[in-house]
Amino acid sequence: MLLGCCTPTLAHITLGGLPLSSGSDDHLTGRYLAGGYSISAGEAASLLDNGWNLGTGLQWRLPPGPVSLRLGVEYSHNKATNQMLGEGSPANQTRIDHGWSELFSTDVDAVYHIPLSRSISAYVMAGGGGAIRRMSLTHTVGSRPYCNDWAGFCDVGAHPGDVLLDSDKTGRWEWNTGAGLSFSLGGEDAFFVEARYIEVQTPVPTRSFPIRIGLLIF
Repeated sequence: MLLGCCTPTLAHITLGGLPLSSGSDDHLTGRYLAGGYSISAGEAASLLDNGWNLGTGLQWRLPPGPVSLRLGVEYSHNKATNQMLGEGSPANQTRIDHGWSELFSTDVDAVYHIPLSRSISAYVMAGGGGAIRRMSLTHTVGSRPYCNDWAGFCDVGAHPGDVLLDSDKTGRWEWNTGAGLSFSLGGEDAFFVEARYIEVQTPVPTRSFPIRIGLLIF
């Protein structure tokens, strides 16, 4: 009788904000959405300013241990530095006014959770995948003035990025490592803060440090 009354307590265990369950009918797959600031590093820092990043994907718990697997799709955007614009102008024989880099990647990571309390856990992660980097350079052009007599205004119509002068797209392998903190929101959902190091194996390695916050929902 005593064992029967204690069974519900044993059916649900929380390990550092990462709920683990002994029941076979629990949802072991969570969805996450994250975003934040991306810091350029290494030689790429002279060509690309710091930017922003977004990511989403799935995370599978592997009970009863502290390991999860994460499958993610990531996007980051960085504007070109003045040095990159200056180097692009002679190559294209015209002034370069704007430029940017876009990085699309798909990663598979192992995540190891370290319990700190009943509602907070730290974690470390590492993995890799494939990435596509696209770099673009544009030149600002103007158009003849447009006037609308009925509205009573005129507009010159100069807009950045009207002419794409150069674009380079390359696919490469990439690897990453990182660490973070996870805060339980009650039940199985969690809020997390993490920092990662990402390196794309381009001829000049593209390195960055994304710092982001996110939600993991089961």
